[in-house]
Amino acid sequence: MTQIDPPQEPDVLAFWSMALQLKRLRRQGWIDRGVNAPESSADHSWAVALLAWLLSLQYPNLDRDRVVLMALVHDLPEALAGDATPFDDIRAARGALSDDHFRQMPPISDASRRAKRHEEETALELMTSELPKSIGAKIREAWLEYENGETAEAAFVKQIDKLETLLQAEDYRGRQPGLVIDSFRLGAERAITDPILVELLERSKWGQQQP
Repeated sequence: MTQIDPPQEPDVLAFWSMALQLKRLRRQGWIDRGVNAPESSADHSWAVALLAWLLSLQYPNLDRDRVVLMALVHDLPEALAGDATPFDDIRAARGALSDDHFRQMPPISDASRRAKRHEEETALELMTSELPKSIGAKIREAWLEYENGETAEAAFVKQIDKLETLLQAEDYRGRQPGLVIDSFRLGAERAITDPILVELLERSKWGQQQP
């Protein structure tokens, strides 16, 4: 087992002050769609962590501690890097996004993926530099594991992330009839392959309404 250095209070507080910015960062996808009082990235991370913990109880082969840590930190770099979305280039070029953009899967270039990853890696390196080395390394390793998606735990959390986002989208549409969330469902249907999660995905359709 990796030896974890005991955290020093000043280090933890410096890290925490940066991490808290995630609570003030409203998720750009909801802003683009005109959601009233949209959730923060921290709200989303908490929901993913809770859902991942609940559902991982059905998978004794998964390392639940790693699952929960990955869920908690998967969007942590956004505290400094911001919440990049696949529609950023279109919004920058046109100044606004129409509902038609949200009826289909967004175009995502390899260059955009690389740029996003580089910005978030840089942000996370800065944030965790304030922590004792072993603790910072543990957070970075969990984030990289999630990003690479090559372990069973990472693949599970990535699918939970898509499922939670869709469930939140359906909740918003229940309160704002006519909200266009097709791109979220299309993304979830493409990404979610686990049988139990597919069943939950199908059950979530009860909340669908005609736009």
